Order: sequence, then structure tokens, then C-alpha cells
Amino acid sequence: MEKVVLEDKDLRLITPLLPEMAPDIAREANDPLIRRMIGSHSFPYPYTEEDAMFFIDMNRMDGHKPFAIDFAIFFREKFSGIIGLKDISSIDRKAHVGYWIGIDFRNMGIASSALRLVIGYSRDTLNIHRLYTGAFTDNPASIRVLTKCGFHIEGIERDYMIVDGDYRDMMDFALLIP
Repeated sequence: MEKVVLEDKDLRLITPLLPEMAPDIAREANDPLIRRMIGSHSFPYPYTEEDAMFFIDMNRMDGHKPFAIDFAIFFREKFSGIIGLKDISSIDRKAHVGYWIGIDFRNMGIASSALRLVIGYSRDTLNIHRLYTGAFTDNPASIRVLTKCGFHIEGIERDYMIVDGDYRDMMDFALLIP
């Protein structure tokens, strides 16, 4: 995939992910709260540099078309998290969006700003019409990011996933991009 840089004020998003980003990714992702809130059994904790390299090296292409694009988020030149698209469908013009922010960078508007950049990229470059995602009902920070960026609740999936031995409910969100 060719290099893409999206910028807004103090924020810069870069894809593709590079091997030299592995220590930063591992450091920021090594947070039990991220694993608990990410909604995936495949997100490890503890999160190591080997995990980061596996993520960086992951196949994101189907022939010449990307089915996933992950951006490193830099805030004031410091790595602060990841935002990405997966299950990109050029036929249905939709994609799943997901993100996480390192502990020292939360509550600064970084996730909302990064999501706005990815919404614009999805519309202008990928011709995406619908972005969708989920947030656990006990994740008010992510719910706030999504609603600030124009996402609407489409439903709640009760007992969606077992995390740390307990069932958790998932709110489904979507944004239709004009």
C-alpha cells in the first residue's frame, strides 16, 4: 500500500504501519483497559513488541485492493494510538472502523479528531458511504467519540461477548456519509 498521511493541527495519521513503530505500539497497547474495551478476543494483554510486529505485518490487501487500512496516530509528534478500517467493501461502499488511544493521550479529543480525518478519507479516497462499529455499553468515552462524529445507534446486542468472565452488551453504531 502506498504511504498516506492525514493531518489536522497537532494530529497526523500515517499508513502503512512501519516496523520501527513496534516499540511505541507495544508500549501504548499494553493496557488492560484497551483489551477490555476493544471488543476482540484476539487483542492480547500483555501486549508485546512481537504482538505489534504481527499486527504491522498483517495482510491487509486482496490483490490490489485493501480490505483493511490501519493508521498510526501521532499527536504532537508522539505516537498515541491506532485507528483503522477493516472489512472494506467497494461493492457495498462500507467499512468497519475501530480505534484505541494510549492512556497518556485520552480525554484530549485525539480519537474524535482522528475519526473525523478517517471519515473524510473514507468518503474522498475510498468512496465509502457507510461506516459502522460497536462500543460496549460501559465504554462512555468511545460512545462520546462516536456520537460527536455523527454516528447513530442502530441497536444493542445483549450479551454480545464474554470479557473477563462476564457477558457484555455492545451498542452498534453507523454513519452514513453523504
